[in-house]
Amino acid sequence: MQERLNAFLLKMVDEQQIPGAVYAVVTKDATMAEGAVGLSHREKKIPMTLDTIFDLASLTKVCATLPAIFLLLQAGEIDLDDPITRFYPEACSSNITLKHLLTHTSGYPAHIPFYKKGLSKEEILETIIKTRGEAGKQVEYSDLNFILLGFIIEKVSGLPLDQFTEKHIFQPLGMLHTGFNVNFEKKTIAPTEWLEAQQDYQWGKVHDENALHMGGVSGHAGLFSNLHDLKIYVQMLLSEGLTNAGERFLSSAILRESRQNFTKTLNLNRGLGWQLRDEQFSPAGYFLSENSYGHTGFTGTSLWIDPDKEIGIVLLSNRVHISRSINMNRLRRIFYNLVAFSLNI
Repeated sequence: MQERLNAFLLKMVDEQQIPGAVYAVVTKDATMAEGAVGLSHREKKIPMTLDTIFDLASLTKVCATLPAIFLLLQAGEIDLDDPITRFYPEACSSNITLKHLLTHTSGYPAHIPFYKKGLSKEEILETIIKTRGEAGKQVEYSDLNFILLGFIIEKVSGLPLDQFTEKHIFQPLGMLHTGFNVNFEKKTIAPTEWLEAQQDYQWGKVHDENALHMGGVSGHAGLFSNLHDLKIYVQMLLSEGLTNAGERFLSSAILRESRQNFTKTLNLNRGLGWQLRDEQFSPAGYFLSENSYGHTGFTGTSLWIDPDKEIGIVLLSNRVHISRSINMNRLRRIFYNLVAFSLNI
């Protein structure tokens, strides 16, 4: 399998679809294949390694914000059907619940460029909760949902999002190279996009403009991590909430519920936080289980879990180092297809 996957990714490097990539295919207690190909920084010729740190982009949603919500849920601090007016009585849409935010069915717009408006974090929060959304009508993937979830985590827990996730998620799981506003050597971090204003690549700071404007910490983006740590996280999911040491981290009932299809009658398949396999243009390809689930990140990151086949797949790249117009989902589909073919599933 490893030879096959390496060959494909090297072809994508040669075709300038990605500068490089790292990946792993794991079971709940073993690594079946892993590799690192190509370069992290093309101009400086820094090679990709298994330890390269990546800007996870929207994987922040499912690797930080989602488990934080689940921890508060299993502690009895929140309920999935809590309306956002429970936390912010002044919110305009009393019909929007935490479940709507998690399934991207709040009716909020896909994006608002808060950074262009120069809004403070308080003004960003006020803008979101004063935005009217027609909940439950369709799936509209929106960063606003998870930005608001980040604020709710902070309000309920009494801790800033970065401190809550560090204390209650990353440290307990042993994810020692995961966090917001990381302070690692630049050469160990994969740079992202070229910025004309600074005549250099964004390197070591979050790529997402709204997250950067919010100080690098947000519920939708801002998290950095590496392959080793994401393998730990994926193996916890495959173990239905148990750590590598066999200790209970998340409720198996919550995890099973999270990957159910909450939007069967709508335009896209979504679980709680998770993207599910769709019949067209699924980033997971078409040969993993129908029950598989995962998420992607704009910078070029993704992970996918197949509970039926008991495998997890992590694929990390910094494709925006070349161009944000690259069709990363085509690359992901072929990669995940090749994993399925290699396992004969």
